[in-house]
Amino acid sequence: MPNNTRKNNLLQIGLLMLILAAFGLTAWLYFRQFDQLSAENINQFVGSFGPWAPVAFVVIYTVSSPIPLIATFLSAAAGLLFGVLPGMLLSIFAATLSGLIPFYLARTLGKDWVEKRIKNEQLQKAYDQSEGQGGFLFVLLMRLVPVLPWEVQNYLAGLTKVKIPEFLLGTVIGIIPGSFALNFLGGSISDPTSWQFILAIGLNVIAFLVPAAAIFIRRRIEKHKARSSEGSEAPED
Repeated sequence: MPNNTRKNNLLQIGLLMLILAAFGLTAWLYFRQFDQLSAENINQFVGSFGPWAPVAFVVIYTVSSPIPLIATFLSAAAGLLFGVLPGMLLSIFAATLSGLIPFYLARTLGKDWVEKRIKNEQLQKAYDQSEGQGGFLFVLLMRLVPVLPWEVQNYLAGLTKVKIPEFLLGTVIGIIPGSFALNFLGGSISDPTSWQFILAIGLNVIAFLVPAAAIFIRRRIEKHKARSSEGSEAPED
């Protein structure tokens, strides 16, 4: 990589980290007054930005995306704060943006840099499987059936030959079902006795069970193939 290009990339990454650090410090100073993080104090923090609340939500989502389960919580909060459809669109945009950052870092800094930060036995296997697959289909299936954690998915995609438009499109389409279910839940949570809330619970259960069932079936098939392969290689008497 030419020195000028590398310097520009590092400068962009540095500026981005500086912006996120400044916002993270602001959020920390605000939330330190509370004993624990809750939907109420997050709503107050986001709502305090007024017309800038959607921007604040996207930044909060992006900054906090590496924290396990926080994206699920924030997606539901978006439905409560902004309504189901606007909240879903904001969640999808924020999730895609948060995924693009590690994708870009992996593509810029390379496989060795990623492997120093990710210790996952499935990483190399998934990386090998990505070769020869269509970029859009690879990202779409990775999002719909999340065998790997979100951050690992993004780093992995950055190491492959997936083009940025394919990554973005596959991500957006792949997270629509889960985003809608979570935002619908958040939008209806104010009335837990309503049919909308009951339906939202059902949709989230389905959104969780379908990928879980797909992962279970896939692993059973892989184990069966492994046993069959071991049996076929056994020496005959």
